[in-house]
Amino acid sequence: MFQYFITIVPTKLNTYQMSADTHQYSVTERERVINHAAGSHGVSGIFMKYDISSLMVKVTEQHMPLWQFLVRLCGIVGGIFSTTGMIHGMVGYLVDVVCCRFQMGIYKRMNAPLNAEGDGPIVAPTGGYSEQ
Repeated sequence: MFQYFITIVPTKLNTYQMSADTHQYSVTERERVINHAAGSHGVSGIFMKYDISSLMVKVTEQHMPLWQFLVRLCGIVGGIFSTTGMIHGMVGYLVDVVCCRFQMGIYKRMNAPLNAEGDGPIVAPTGGYSEQ
């Protein structure tokens, strides 16, 4: 048994050069062997089933004016500049925070008191650094 399913869709095509009313179609086929001895029942033959769509597809070609293209292009370029400027500012701020704290001396070695003999500092077990 051979079955063919045909779907037809009306299409209207509008371009600057031409205008046409056409139809698009798609075909799906299915094949099945009929063998009554093996338990496969049915009527052998070729069957075609048509489905005509009630919806229409419209394809229209439109060109963008030059001024609209330039406005969109300027928006894209401006967005790239502003985004990279913000990222540059954030990275610069983080570098300043990390580097300038060490340069300004915010992180200093602790002034450790002398030990009982008075000849050397007592070293802190945590590494000797603290925020002041």
